[in-house]
Amino acid sequence: MNKFFLLILLSLLISCTNQNDRNETANRSGTSIFKDKLVINYSDNFKIEYFDSVKIVTVLSSDSLKKVMAIYLLAGDSIKNIPTIPNAQVIRTPIKSIAVLTSIYIGFLEKLNLLDKVMAVDNINYIFSPLIHQKYDEEKVKEVGDANNMNIEKIFALNPGIVFTYGNGNPHLDGSEKLIRNNIPIASSTIHLETSSLARAEWIKFIAAFFDKEKEANEVFTRIEARYNELKVVAKRAKINPTVFTEAIFGGTWYVPGGKSFMASLLTDAGANYIWKGNNDIGSLKLSFEQVYEKANSADFWINVLFWKNMEDVSKNDPRNIKFKAFKTGNIYNNNASINENGLFEYWENGVVNCDLVLADLIKIFHPELLPGHQFKYYKKLQY
Repeated sequence: MNKFFLLILLSLLISCTNQNDRNETANRSGTSIFKDKLVINYSDNFKIEYFDSVKIVTVLSSDSLKKVMAIYLLAGDSIKNIPTIPNAQVIRTPIKSIAVLTSIYIGFLEKLNLLDKVMAVDNINYIFSPLIHQKYDEEKVKEVGDANNMNIEKIFALNPGIVFTYGNGNPHLDGSEKLIRNNIPIASSTIHLETSSLARAEWIKFIAAFFDKEKEANEVFTRIEARYNELKVVAKRAKINPTVFTEAIFGGTWYVPGGKSFMASLLTDAGANYIWKGNNDIGSLKLSFEQVYEKANSADFWINVLFWKNMEDVSKNDPRNIKFKAFKTGNIYNNNASINENGLFEYWENGVVNCDLVLADLIKIFHPELLPGHQFKYYKKLQY
C-alpha cells in the first residue's frame, strides 16, 4: 500500500515538474510584449497561450482524449532567444506569404485582409474569390495541389512562409515531412471536425496568431458571435419548429449529418427540428434511400441538395425524390444563391466564417416572419 501511494506521489510530482518546465521554458512573468491576445471560448480543438515574447498554439485531437496533435511556437523576427519545446515547429511571425491547400482558409484570410499574402492554392478551380482568380491570371498565385497530391518541388520553388492544410491536425501527416524538415512550416486545422458554427468560425483566431492579427481577429469574431447569438434568440420566438432533412442520394448512398454535427446544431439554432437530431454521431451517416425516406418523407423542408439548381434536378437525381412532402410543397432550398462561372458556391468558401449570415438565411427559410427584411446571402429556393 505504501508503494502504491509513493507511485501516486511521484506521478503528481512529475506532472507538476513537466508543467513548470514548460512555463519556465516559455517564461511567463507578466511582462508580455503582446498587447492584444486571443482567447478561445468555443473550440476545444486548439488553444493559444501567450508568454513574455512568444506565443504557443496547440492543436488537439477532436475526440474526447484531446491528444496534442501539433505545437507551434510563434516568435517575432526580433526575438533572439527562442525556448525549446519538444516537437514544436518554430515559426517567425508575422508570416509574409501563404500557400493554402483548401479554399476554406480563403474566407478567413479575406476577413483579416490577408488575401494579398496568398501565393499558392491547391487548385484555382476550387476557389471562389474573384481577387484570388485575378492574382492567378496575373501569375501572382500558383497551383500546388492538395494535401494528398502536393507538388513538393513547386512549393520549394515558391518558398512560402507557411502552408495551411487540414486533416486530423497533425501537420506531419496532413502535409509533408520533407517541407517541414527544410524549414517550410505547415499548419493543419480541424475546422471540419467542430460541432458548432461558432467553434468553426473561431478558427479565425488560429490563423490570425500566425500573422500577429490578434486585434483584427478579436474584432471580427466578436461581431460574428454577437450577431449569431442575437439571431438564436430571434429563432426561439418561433411558435412552431418545422422538420427538416438535408443532402441527397449520391452514388447509391445518402450522407446525412450526424445528430451531434455542426449542421445539426446550426439547424437547431435556426429553430428547426432536424430529423436526425437524436443521433449521437459527429460525422455523416451513410444511409440508403429507403432509410432516409422512412424518416423524412413528411418533413417540411429539404436543404443543401448537392448541385441542384431547379426542381427538375430533383427527379433527375432520383425519380423517387418526388414522393417527399418537401418536393410536393416546393420547400427545397440550396446554398447556391451565390455561384461563380465555374459552378463553385461562395457558401463553401466563406460560409464558415460568416456563420451569422448562414443562420440568418436559415431562419428566413424556416420562419420568414421573424426576419422580414433579411435578404438571402447563400440560400435560394429551387424553382420549377
